[in-house]
Amino acid sequence: MKRYLILILFTSNILAQQTTFNYEVDLTNKNDAFNVKLTVHSLSSKDDIYSFVSYAPGVHQPLDFGRFVKSFRVYDKEGNELITNKISINDFRIIEPEKVHQIIYEIDDSFDMSTTYHPIYPMSGTGITDNYTIINPHGVFGYFKNLKNEPIKLKLLLDDDLQIGTALNIDDEGNYDVESFYHLTDSPILIGKSLSYSSTMVDKIKVEVYVYSPSGGITADMVLDQASEILDAAKQFIGYSPVERYTFLMYFASHEDMGKMPVFQSTGALEHSLSSTYALPDMPQYLPYLKNIIAHEYMHILSPLHLHSNVLANFDYSKPLSEDKHVWLYEGVTEWVSYYMQVYAGNQSPQNYLNYLSEKVTNSENYSSEYSLIRISSDWSTDEGNKQYGNIYQLGPLTAAMLDFKLLELSNGEKGLRNVYLDLIKKYGKDNPFDNELFFDNLLAITYPEISDFIERHIKKNTPFDFENDLAPFGIKYYKKKLNEEGKPTIGLNIRPNKNNQPTVFSTSEDYKGTKVQVGDIITHINGTELSEDTYHSLMESFSNMKIGGTYQLDIIRNGENLKITEELYPKYDYHVFEFDDNASKDVITLRKKAIPNLGI
Repeated sequence: MKRYLILILFTSNILAQQTTFNYEVDLTNKNDAFNVKLTVHSLSSKDDIYSFVSYAPGVHQPLDFGRFVKSFRVYDKEGNELITNKISINDFRIIEPEKVHQIIYEIDDSFDMSTTYHPIYPMSGTGITDNYTIINPHGVFGYFKNLKNEPIKLKLLLDDDLQIGTALNIDDEGNYDVESFYHLTDSPILIGKSLSYSSTMVDKIKVEVYVYSPSGGITADMVLDQASEILDAAKQFIGYSPVERYTFLMYFASHEDMGKMPVFQSTGALEHSLSSTYALPDMPQYLPYLKNIIAHEYMHILSPLHLHSNVLANFDYSKPLSEDKHVWLYEGVTEWVSYYMQVYAGNQSPQNYLNYLSEKVTNSENYSSEYSLIRISSDWSTDEGNKQYGNIYQLGPLTAAMLDFKLLELSNGEKGLRNVYLDLIKKYGKDNPFDNELFFDNLLAITYPEISDFIERHIKKNTPFDFENDLAPFGIKYYKKKLNEEGKPTIGLNIRPNKNNQPTVFSTSEDYKGTKVQVGDIITHINGTELSEDTYHSLMESFSNMKIGGTYQLDIIRNGENLKITEELYPKYDYHVFEFDDNASKDVITLRKKAIPNLGI
């Protein structure tokens, strides 16, 4: 038995008009592909190219979903096939578009692809598996360049025993309301035989969680339990309900799944306006680490949903979004918000906040100092720029934190970044994008002239922060390097997997000159125990029980030769340390308390 779900996509002011596009996707045909039929009512001679998505909002990698199209045919009303030509990897030219009545195509899912050429991360892709189907619509549906704002009617043909998770609103007749192709690509759908489900109300927001776990070891209730503190912190930080509903769509992968689908070697999450998709290992022990991921994705309900540029509002799916200067805002500030709101709500301690800043400083040093936040925004699609993109989540939140401190200093603690951020969101909102070129001017208009220098030095350029002076008004001390107070030893090696997943020395600390280890050495054993993903943490922990000057044995491979090395444990130094000054004046402590909520000191 088949079940028919009809998704009506329309805008409120054109209800009486005939729907331009009618999509039907058959998921009952077990050919491991999306079988799509598009019926159109009228095309003009200008609508002669049907395109599949090359790039999508929030996805900073090439997608090129046209490479998954298995067949593509176009017919007139009499059922006669019209001539089409594939003119590029994502584009099909239709001869005589005025005659088009139906477009029928098959498109593979991306989960089965190899990882040799532009692999698509599973949270951004499409998957048809035995137990669930994930539709990121940008990977299934195409578009006509000039018709992306037109309404669509979508029918899904499904087997009867399936559950569906989506943020699309459903009416009494089983219809889902969406506004445009932009909205469609912003609305993923998770379909499965045995999805677990849970929901709650966060103020006036209905939050829903759909989970597929192959082992059954992770349930929607468990996820919602982990998310509850985050959702409450968000409510306190925002102070109102900016959306009516939000949906978490999570599909976890077993070791067997990862073996079958190499794209799951890279896992993570992808934000959408009212939902987010999560592709993660099926390991319940990692659930606590899900909190910060959920926090980041959920807070995208503020930006870019309610604060975005005119460039993003008119997204061009055929090319990377390099004109938008404000990825630092969408991702960097959101990353800061996702942690700061936990401090604001009392879920993270003030010292943890300082440790968070320390971590961001340290991590940002792994990237080129030549790339400012603006340059990362514009160059991420280049080979070198893409290598630097990860810094948006390190330098970005660090810069947001320092902007917060600067605003609080200038306002004597009355207006920090939280206040400015929420004011901007209220000023612009979902349907009123800001001018990409004028945003900094508008930011200055509601803050202080001194912020112009901050923007120039730390957003447009990548001038290092003077933490010692910048944080002195708040009674926060900074040490670039400090001997660990607990007297713990360290091996002084930066060990990471190489491209063959072998534990490899990527760098040695400049503080430990006597090491015999060289960059590029592959470490096979430590003190006779094989070094692997499973043993790494226990082996590193074992060193904390040893004394400085103690020795340990390494088995390494260097240039194909097996070697045994005896190494010495060194004094451990901490880097980029932030501490509260216990001797700060009363006025300084007063300002500090305004900067860091729930300080208590």
